[in-house]
Amino acid sequence: MALQRKSLSASLGLLGLVALAGVASAQSYESASQISPIFRAGLSFAIDILVGGVLVAALPTYTRETLAEIRDDPGGSFLWGLLVGIGGLIALIVLAITVIGLIVAIPGFLLFIVLSVAGGAIATVFLGSTVTRLLSDSRQSLGLSLVIGALIAATFSVIPLIGGLVLFVVDTIGLGVVGRNVYRSWS
Repeated sequence: MALQRKSLSASLGLLGLVALAGVASAQSYESASQISPIFRAGLSFAIDILVGGVLVAALPTYTRETLAEIRDDPGGSFLWGLLVGIGGLIALIVLAITVIGLIVAIPGFLLFIVLSVAGGAIATVFLGSTVTRLLSDSRQSLGLSLVIGALIAATFSVIPLIGGLVLFVVDTIGLGVVGRNVYRSWS
């Protein structure tokens, strides 16, 4: 008797799972229009070249120092990136709940956007610099490192899962080194 109940409940559970899978597979996943991978890669490349070009042209010494800082302590830069990226956003959202905190949170969100853009540019140059270091023994040009990094980032931007993960790690490292430098300058 107990064996029949177990068989019956297992059969009903399996039948429910199959029915649920059928419903899930019948869903339309493309309800929103998708951006072409070529357009997405081109847009990623253009933004990286534009922002990174401004950074490299305006602050070449700062760019070289941050690249050296990343090479010296990539793990610490990543942890700082997580702290700034996740912890900073949580703190800003908590601040934004109150009216007085909103006065602090709005400039904080703007600063976070600037830090993220600068961190992304540093990450792009770092990515290109790492590849050019592997291929050449001579000192790398920041411009060449930027172009190679932008090409690599654009390529990774169209790779579904692994590309997003790699770009997350690299951009978090860039955000971390920029956030750590801002923290040092304020303290």
